[in-house]
Order: sequence, then C-alpha cells, then structure tokens
Amino acid sequence: MPYITLSIVSFISAYLLLKYYISLSKYHKIVAVPNARSLHKTIIPTGGGLIFAVLHIIFILFAFKIIQDYEIRESIYKLIIGSVMVIILGFVDDKFNLRAKQKLICQIIIALVMILLGFRISHLSNPFGGAFILGNISIPLTVVWYLLVMNAINLIDGLDGLAAGITIITCIVMLFFSYASENQLVFVNCIILISTLSAFLLFNYHPAKLFMGDTGSLFIGYLIASLAIAGNETQFKGLTTFTLLVPITVILVPLGDTLFTILRRIKNKQYIFQADRNHFHHKLIEKGFSHHIVTLMCWFFTLIFGLISLGYIYIPKNIMLAILLFVGVLMISLFLYIYKKEK
Repeated sequence: MPYITLSIVSFISAYLLLKYYISLSKYHKIVAVPNARSLHKTIIPTGGGLIFAVLHIIFILFAFKIIQDYEIRESIYKLIIGSVMVIILGFVDDKFNLRAKQKLICQIIIALVMILLGFRISHLSNPFGGAFILGNISIPLTVVWYLLVMNAINLIDGLDGLAAGITIITCIVMLFFSYASENQLVFVNCIILISTLSAFLLFNYHPAKLFMGDTGSLFIGYLIASLAIAGNETQFKGLTTFTLLVPITVILVPLGDTLFTILRRIKNKQYIFQADRNHFHHKLIEKGFSHHIVTLMCWFFTLIFGLISLGYIYIPKNIMLAILLFVGVLMISLFLYIYKKEK
C-alpha cells in the first residue's frame, strides 16, 4: 500500500509540475530550436528532464519512511550523490551545449565516483555455478558500462516518446526482478521512475509538447546503469548470474544502435558520442515510416526483449542461456549486415 501511494503521488506531482514548466519554459525561452539534426519543425520547450530528475531525488528521500534497512538507505544517499552530478552535467550541457569530448570526460568522472561509492561490477556469475572474479578489469568494465548505458539512452532521445517509453518498459521488467530478489533499492527507484516518466510521456509523445533534454536522458541512463549493478555481490541472491543481463537484454535496441553508431563514427574518424541523424530510428523515418510507427516498433522490440528477460525467473538457466546466445547472435548478425550495407 505505501508503494501504491508513493507511485500515485509521484505521478500527480510530476504531471502538475511538468504542465506548469511548459508555460514557464516558453516564457523564459528554454526551448529547442529546430536544426539540421532535429526531426521537429517547430520550437519546443525543453529541459523537462530536470523536473522528473529532481522529483526522483525528492521522492526517493520520502521513501525512507517505507525503507528501514540502513544499508539500503546508505545506498540511496550514494545514488543521490551521483544523481546530483549527472543533473548538473545535463543542465550545463542543455544550457551551453558542451562538446562531445567534455561531456565524455565528465561521464567518466561520474562513473569513477560511483565506483568509489561501491557501485561496480566486481564479478560475473557463471550460469553453471561459481563466479568469475573480475579483479583489475572491474574498474574499466564498470566505467564502460556507465558510458554505454548513459549514452545509449542519450543517443536514442531523438524521437518523441522513444527514450521515455523504452525506459518505462525497462523499469517494469526490473521491477519484477527486484521483487523476486527482494531488492528494495531497485524496487522503489523503479516505481518512482515509472510514475514520473509516465507523466512526462503524456507531454512527450508525438507531437511532443516538451523534451527531456540531456538532463533527463543522462539521468535515466545513469540510474539504469547504477541499479543494474546495485547489490552485485549480495542483494540479487539467486539471480546474480543474470543481474546485468536483465537490463542489457531489455535495452538491446538502444545498446545495439549505440554500438553500431560507435563503429560507424570510428570508421569516419568522428567523435564517438557526437549527435547526428544516422541512428536506427532516423533511418526508418527516412524510409517512409511515420513517427508513431517507428516509436511503437522500438517499444515493441523492447517489450519482446523484456519478456525474454523475464524468462530468467521462470526458465532453467541453461535453456535461458541458449536462448540468449541465439538472440545475441541474431542481433549481432543483423547489425553487421546493416553496417556492411551502409558501408
């Protein structure tokens, strides 16, 4: 019951504040002006991500009345430290349009801070028993994980409702896993993010009345990356084997698009995380698909991958691993085919 109340209050608060923010941003000219890379043709208020990111911090503090465990409370404080850093980075980027290199350096610093606070991939469990202790490669692997997820969400935020919808689906799947593994930290964060993003999606779905900006997309990516490795050692008891595979599977669409983008930009000697109009969703629109159809297609694929990842709970691990390998090979083959065709 307390979680239901928290969810409802989060949704209503986000809806009312976002509605007020749209008027405020128009008055103060906090807007996204169409350019060569953008798909929108009119001036749209931006920076809505600041609202749901700040609200997330506020409501996660309210959740202390529900959460009594000291270790979880301590983890929440650590998450808030990183959240504040990401919000500042996103706000500065939205305001001054930082260079890709500057943004990348700041993201690496944030990842290193989170590692110092204990959020790291220390081991990868073996589906057939035991675990692989990562040792010295733990730090660089965790940094790469943060960079991949943060930029995957950031790079797909080029279509109305796309990033918000994919994140909501991802959080719903992670909600199931956190409930099954009794991980209260992930559970409460997912509930709040689903609620605030659902309110935001009402204003962000095509035709969008509000954009989230880099503040929102970076915050979402940071939170998913952090929650995926929260309690890597103990909190996901019985599910440690697939702790990372859950979000990886669900966000295969943005992750695959990001990896494909990195390969293309390395080939063209461009900055890896520089914005352009060569993403998967841009290509589909250029082929004649409507904005609605492309968004719904990406949501649908995310939902399918989410349903596959739910098999980690209900299907024997060796069978699930075989399914994952098949899907992985299929996805890699698809992206290599697209890369080859484009080349």
